[in-house]
Amino acid sequence: MDALLLIDTDDASYISDENAEILVDIVGRTRTVGGVLIFASTKDELVDIDDEELSIFVPDEEDLVLRSEKPDVFDGIRDLAPGLHDMGVDRIVIAGGDVNTVATTEGADASDEADSADGAGAADGAGTRENVGVSDDGDSAGEADPADDDAGGELPGSVRASAMAALVCNFDVIVLSDAVIDPEGQPVSWLDEAAAAGAMIKKTADTWLRM
Repeated sequence: MDALLLIDTDDASYISDENAEILVDIVGRTRTVGGVLIFASTKDELVDIDDEELSIFVPDEEDLVLRSEKPDVFDGIRDLAPGLHDMGVDRIVIAGGDVNTVATTEGADASDEADSADGAGAADGAGTRENVGVSDDGDSAGEADPADDDAGGELPGSVRASAMAALVCNFDVIVLSDAVIDPEGQPVSWLDEAAAAGAMIKKTADTWLRM
């Protein structure tokens, strides 16, 4: 079974109207057939807003709404991968705004200090998170992010990091090539790398979710 994972699709991150229109169809199809639709945010400033405001696609009570403290949502929400496997999900279809929440090593150091001060795990959304076993325990301290393989310079954005991590978590992965954008609203440049790692790269119109 497939799950559609949309990351950082708030109005400040997913700024391309053209790409939003592309995603509208597959979001509608997923909801119509009762598929697994997940909205995830990696942005600290959106932790406290209502679920329906977390995405331009307006999550409802049937959707899974999550908040991650890390760009890799599978690392930020440690119960997510096991919970999806328990539901029978074996393939993740992923799209969204490839937000760089930590852009440099200096930023990473600052983020680590903030995380130490906060001490809390990922703040998960309510909605239907119980269905995938997502708890409020959050992160496991001291464990490395499997997608953080750029030791210096620019770190992976949220969609890239999460796609790579999904592969590590034994999911098949489809990256929607025409529905992933960088912070400037432009196509991302890492799709060949994702394909080399084992992800399928497909157009949204050519992708049908398995139920």
